[in-house]
Amino acid sequence: MSQFERDLREAMRRKEPPPGFAGRVIARAREIDERKARWSWKWSWRWSAAAAIVVMLLAVGALYREHQRQEAERSKDQLLLALRVTGAKVRLVQERLSQIQMKTIELHSQQ
Repeated sequence: MSQFERDLREAMRRKEPPPGFAGRVIARAREIDERKARWSWKWSWRWSAAAAIVVMLLAVGALYREHQRQEAERSKDQLLLALRVTGAKVRLVQERLSQIQMKTIELHSQQ
């Protein structure tokens, strides 16, 4: 048997725990449970608040996008109206120029 095996056998040999070991383990387990309960309660509020903030940010973002979409739609409608008015004015100018041109042609042909 090698020295390693002897050391391993010695380390694995059953030993009696020191006095008060079980009480200390139980006390430590209770302390950990209490700490987890406090931690859980404290963090649950923090996670809830963080989730509420995220939901509010998403809602604000959605409202802002909708507002931007409505503004873009309104701008588009105004542009189309301006183009219609401009088109009507251009047609009116073309008609007047055409009338002037016809009168000029008539005057030249009469001479």
